[in-house]
Amino acid sequence: MPERASVVIVGGGIVGCALAAEFVRRGWREVRVLERATVGGQASIAYAGLLAVPGSGALDDPLSELGTASLARFPAVAADLRERTGIDVELRRTGALLLAFTADEETALRAALPVFRARDAACCWLDRDELRQLEPAVSPLFRGALLLPYEHQVLAPRLVEAFARAAALGGARIDEGVEVIGFERAGARVRAVVTRSERIAADQVVVAAGAWSGALAAQLGLPLPLGPLRGQLVRLHSWDARVRHTLYRGDLYLAVKADGTVAVGSTEELAVYDRRPTLEGVRQLVTFAHETVPALGQAVFREALAGLRPWSADGLPVLGRLPGYDNVWIASGHARNGVLLSPITAEVLADLLEGKTPTLDLTPFDPARFAR
Repeated sequence: MPERASVVIVGGGIVGCALAAEFVRRGWREVRVLERATVGGQASIAYAGLLAVPGSGALDDPLSELGTASLARFPAVAADLRERTGIDVELRRTGALLLAFTADEETALRAALPVFRARDAACCWLDRDELRQLEPAVSPLFRGALLLPYEHQVLAPRLVEAFARAAALGGARIDEGVEVIGFERAGARVRAVVTRSERIAADQVVVAAGAWSGALAAQLGLPLPLGPLRGQLVRLHSWDARVRHTLYRGDLYLAVKADGTVAVGSTEELAVYDRRPTLEGVRQLVTFAHETVPALGQAVFREALAGLRPWSADGLPVLGRLPGYDNVWIASGHARNGVLLSPITAEVLADLLEGKTPTLDLTPFDPARFAR
């Protein structure tokens, strides 16, 4: 007899594990997760766990709206995971500082302040002296910073572990080292997912395979513009890094964790499927860290990491039913926002599979936008 599942989730990254945890929380049975390598071993391995609202921050930006909705769910999600698994994902409200080194950077950040204030009236501009008073360890060469009090962070590997553990405790089966090589189709339905060792009959299929999602969609006759975006990160250790806020300068960030680890990231490179850090990437990150917090020159270098994040052609996640199919869904294209967007992705996909209308408008993220 072939194996059978009510839902097969292809991909055991943070999105796939969040989906599995949500399905079993809602009472689904026979949930299967198929991960080609190791759970959480691709994108999340090189992510600092920062919960920063993505996009422009404007109220009419769909990516910002999706991120804001997901951030609002994190306290309840963290509490639920702790109760179900005993794992504390270390959700902390640290706030963030967007640093300005040049006059042009200051002008741009001051211009953006009304957008951020529309979300939180406590957002404000700090001049050089106010910045030094709030964060004395930051280099005095910075002209000032935009303060965003609402930002949080978690320990990303622990969040993946908690989602996976909650799914497993709820009855889901998670298989590592299992690569999906094909699908059995019958008209507008996929009847089974095929691996190198077995055929799994499936009522529903969710493609959540990160950077590999586009190739899997192509096997189903709909090549989507999804591919790998390599992100590099370095980890330092310094008990003397007395920095309370997450620090940003452009796309680069520095975050001090509760255990004294300093996460410095992140580069973004359209890449082949290569997870090796590069000398240039590491140089860029350690230079940024030292110039931002000079005391980190004495920090211990722990490791350099690179992860492959799923990138979509228009920069928006791909969430919804795969065009041409009744029972195939996709959740990918989160880029550097997979940790932040994992709760809301799990919620809206579970709603869709249950025939419910999600609380958010998913039109901007519909896979059909590429089919058109």
